[in-house]
Amino acid sequence: MIRRAMSKKKHAVIDAERKAFVHGDPARHIDGAVARGVPEDVADSIYDEILDFASYAFNKAHAVCYAFVANWTAYMKRHYPREYMAALLTSVLDSSTKVAEYIAECKELGVAILPPDVNESDANFTVAGQHIRFGLVAIKGIGWGAIQSLVAEREKNGPFRDFEDFCSRMAGGELNKRAVENLIRAGAFDSMGYKRRALLQVYEAVLDGIQRSRRDNISGQLDLFGGFGEEAAPRFRLPELEEYPKRELMAMEKEVTGLYLSGHPMDEYRDQLRRLGVAPIGAILSDFAAEDGPARYADGQYVSVAGVVQSVRTRPTKNGALMSYVQLEDDSGSMELIVFQRALDAGGSYLKDNAALFIRGRISVRDEKEPQLMVDSIRPLEEARAAVSDREAPPPAVPDREPPRSAAPPAAPEQKLWVKLPGRDDPRLRRIELLLTMFPGTQQLVIWCEREKKRIGARCLIHEGLILELQELLGKDNVVVK
Repeated sequence: MIRRAMSKKKHAVIDAERKAFVHGDPARHIDGAVARGVPEDVADSIYDEILDFASYAFNKAHAVCYAFVANWTAYMKRHYPREYMAALLTSVLDSSTKVAEYIAECKELGVAILPPDVNESDANFTVAGQHIRFGLVAIKGIGWGAIQSLVAEREKNGPFRDFEDFCSRMAGGELNKRAVENLIRAGAFDSMGYKRRALLQVYEAVLDGIQRSRRDNISGQLDLFGGFGEEAAPRFRLPELEEYPKRELMAMEKEVTGLYLSGHPMDEYRDQLRRLGVAPIGAILSDFAAEDGPARYADGQYVSVAGVVQSVRTRPTKNGALMSYVQLEDDSGSMELIVFQRALDAGGSYLKDNAALFIRGRISVRDEKEPQLMVDSIRPLEEARAAVSDREAPPPAVPDREPPRSAAPPAAPEQKLWVKLPGRDDPRLRRIELLLTMFPGTQQLVIWCEREKKRIGARCLIHEGLILELQELLGKDNVVVK
C-alpha cells in the first residue's frame, strides 16, 4: 500500500500508514517498529524520510540531470517550437495516444499539423514553413525502403508533377499497390488537386498500365505515340466523382495512420459539447496523472464525455449477463468505458465503430491503471446536440393581432413530470439534480418522496432525453408525464 501510494503521490494514504509502521496493526498482523525494539522517535524519523521520498526526493545526480534536460527542452520549446514538437512527435510514433496528446499541444502553440504529402513529407515529422508536416513512416503499409526511395527520387529529379508522374517514376521499386492506396487514403496527393475518391478508382489501372508499357518497351513493341528512346506512359482519364464526405475522409486517415489528420469528427459538435458540460477526456487523464494527485476530478465522480468509438469488445460475465469494453476517443485523448447489461439494454445498439456518442458515467480508478468510466447511459451525439438546439430555439413568433375567440382552441393544462423516490435520502436524488442541469427549462418537475409523503419541486425542460434518462435510473413505473 505504501509503495502504491508513493508511486501515485497519495499523501493521505501514506500518513494513515504511519501508525501501522510505528505502532503496528493487529488486524493485518503488522508488529510495528516499536514492538520490534526500535525507539519511537527513530521510527518516526525513518517514516519522515519515506514521506520525503513520496514528495519526489531522489539523489542529487538524478536531480541535476533532470534540471539540465528540463532547461534544454524548455529553451527549445520556447525558441524553436516547431522543430522541437516535430522531434517530439517523431519520438513517440509508436504511441498513437502520445501523438494525439502532442498534436493537441501543437494546437495550443498555434502550430498546425499538416497531412502527409508526397512532395513535402520526409520519413519523420518535419517543419514545413510555420507548421509541421506529417511523416510518411506513420502511414501503414509503407516500409522504410519505399520511403527512402521516394525521398531520394524527389531530391534527385525534383517534385512529382502529378499522380501519373509519381507512379511512373516510382513504379518497379518497393512502392507497391497497397502503399499507393494508403498514400491516397492519407491525403498525400491532396495538394495536387485530386479527389481521393477519384484516385482510388483509377490508381490500379494507372500502375498496371505503366507496368504493361514498360514490359512492351523491353520486348521492343514501341507504343504508336512513343518516340524512340523514350518511355511511353499511358495517360489516364480521371473520373468526375463527388469527393467522400469529410467524416469518411477522416475515417480513412484514422485507418491508415491511427490518427485524424484533416480534422476530428468532434469538431462539428464543439459548441454544443461546451453547453452540455462535457469533460475533455484528456483533461480527466492528465488530472489523475498529476504528481500531486487529481485536483478537478475524483474517483466515483459522475461526468459526461463525448467522442468517437474506436473499438468495442463484448463478453459474458459470470452470471450470464453481458458487458462491453469500449475505447472512446475525443480530440484530447482516449479512455476505456465499462458498459454493463443495464446500460447495454438501453443503448448498446449505438456502440459501433466510428459512432459519435454522448456518454454519462462514473469515473473509476483501480490500482495503477488509467481512469475508466463506468457507463450509465449512451446516446448518439446527434440526439444530444438536438436537445441543446431545442432548448436554445427562440420562442414561436406571437401574431400581431389576437385571433378571434371562436378560432382559439381550448387551453390545455400544463403537463408536469412526476418522479417517485423511496425517500429524500435516496442517493439517486443527487443524480436527478445533475440530470436537470442538462435540461434547464421552465416546466414543472415534481419528485414524490414515498417515506416522508412529501413533494420536492423543480424546473426543467420535459424532453424525451430527460425522460429516458430518468426511466433508466428509476424504472419506467416511477417516471410519468401528466
